[in-house]
Amino acid sequence: MKTNMDDLDLRDAFPPMPEACHDALMRAARSVREEKTMKRSIYRTILIAALILAGTMAVAAAAGGIFGWNDFFSTYHSETTIPQGAQEILNTTEERVFTLGPITYKVQQLYADHYTALASVQITAADDTLLCMDSCQLDPIGANGDNWIRQAERLGVSPDLTWVEAAKQLGRPLYSVRCILNAQAPYDGGECMEDTLYDADGHLINFSMQMLSGDARIRTLPIQMFVRAAEIDPATGEEKSVLTDRPTFDLPVAQPMEIHTYELNDEYVVGGLKLTAVRGELTPGGLYLYTEFTAQGSMTYEDFCRVQLLPRWYDADGKPYAWGINESYITTVSDTDWPKVSMLGMISVDEIPDTLVMALEDDNAPDNGSAPRITLTR
Repeated sequence: MKTNMDDLDLRDAFPPMPEACHDALMRAARSVREEKTMKRSIYRTILIAALILAGTMAVAAAAGGIFGWNDFFSTYHSETTIPQGAQEILNTTEERVFTLGPITYKVQQLYADHYTALASVQITAADDTLLCMDSCQLDPIGANGDNWIRQAERLGVSPDLTWVEAAKQLGRPLYSVRCILNAQAPYDGGECMEDTLYDADGHLINFSMQMLSGDARIRTLPIQMFVRAAEIDPATGEEKSVLTDRPTFDLPVAQPMEIHTYELNDEYVVGGLKLTAVRGELTPGGLYLYTEFTAQGSMTYEDFCRVQLLPRWYDADGKPYAWGINESYITTVSDTDWPKVSMLGMISVDEIPDTLVMALEDDNAPDNGSAPRITLTR
């Protein structure tokens, strides 16, 4: 989505974020936050895709009557699939309904493991009320791609009109809305994303993802859902009334199904990093892969940030695995443990592969197969 992050009033939705120490590109984005004794790099792919990239694909038909995360990924990242285990959890979510003035929020999909929480929420209002994503009322309806152009067609207005102009033309009230998962300490992983799509009936579907810390191995996650509805003044495009709420509930956490440590049969050193361990943790949402490295020689943390290396994963035939549902990479470097470097990523599989091929690649370079690879077997 095209969204001005300065207008989202994230202070109302999330605790203050630690100060950023640097930014660098990673597929779509990479952001790095600095703490007192720990530097953790959180690479966000969906964040940029969801907030900036315009959707270019027609919306797929909703599976099982629910327009949800399958449709989100098919619109933005068709290579990413949801493993069967997570799909079953999403499709059997206990329905929750919140109201905020004239706006109704129906939670239709929820999933959580120790690192990722997802929600899709259908947002509706009275028949004549128009709904748009928070802070987007002054954007052209069609600015965010085919899905929003189709919504303009349903409304019978030009996609070049802003939401405020469309509301004036149609003589209908307009609300900007949002609905975000919000985990509290110690479970908050520090990053989130949100986006919206319209289903075939014109209902607004809000997608929210919260990264979790993974520090606490719990069965249920106490989660807050920040909801907001702002009535827009059709004369000015400004908010004339704002309602917020923070309903809380316990979200079941999917437990790891299998953990495996791969044997390192060969030495692997690339870009000044030596691979020392690879461990896989299978969850219903996919396989989290933990990799441990040791920086070699005189390599410093600053050198490491400039190199921008991260693992890419391939099957035994050399075919790349799709990124997991959180489409992120987390790199953790401790001031006290340097030169140790840890990386955590996710691939979309239903079981732990017998053979994994890893290549530590410069993310700014194309995947041309030239990076050295190591084969890992169970």
